[in-house]
Amino acid sequence: MERRECTRYPVSVEIEVTEMGSRLPFRGQTTDISLSGCYVATIFPLPIGAVVDFKMWVGDGNIKGHGSVQTCHGGVGMGIKFTDLTRDAINRLDDYLHAASLVSPEETLQPYIR
Repeated sequence: MERRECTRYPVSVEIEVTEMGSRLPFRGQTTDISLSGCYVATIFPLPIGAVVDFKMWVGDGNIKGHGSVQTCHGGVGMGIKFTDLTRDAINRLDDYLHAASLVSPEETLQPYIR
């Protein structure tokens, strides 16, 4: 049974995640994003329940917010639920995701293929 409240988009964007109480951010890539969260590919995921600040680069700007780790898969990645996005950030993310969904997967991968 699907428990997600928002549609997932298989979109890869750069994300910087900092665990609360730490000053050491790490960067990774999302493997999918929705208006309520994302999955971050990383070999060193944070534990379930960790509270994080994040910054995602979408389009020509970035979106900042807070979240909590909901899933943790060692050596693979972690799922982050967004807990504090402004209305403006939600609108910008929604516009970006809808625009990205109109592009074929091959086109979204072109910047990463050399």
